[in-house]
Amino acid sequence: MRQTLLHLHLDDEQIDDLNSALCTYRDHFIELAESSMDAVTPLAQENAKYWQDKVRQVQELIDKINDELYGHQERGSARKPSAAI
Repeated sequence: MRQTLLHLHLDDEQIDDLNSALCTYRDHFIELAESSMDAVTPLAQENAKYWQDKVRQVQELIDKINDELYGHQERGSARKPSAAI
């Protein structure tokens, strides 16, 4: 995977907008993963795993931003879907 260093200068309102967008994005993926978990077909299970991976990726991005803004914080294994940046 290629990694690129990106520096952004955001004001407080832009940070709030980014936070809101990422959390909405993550919450949508959570809904898609949960809806796929009810079915027992192999395709549905594959879809659930795909959306769970997307949730994890977006949450990692949220965590990276949080770490940059507020310093590293211990995180529990259970996350609230409405957790903010």
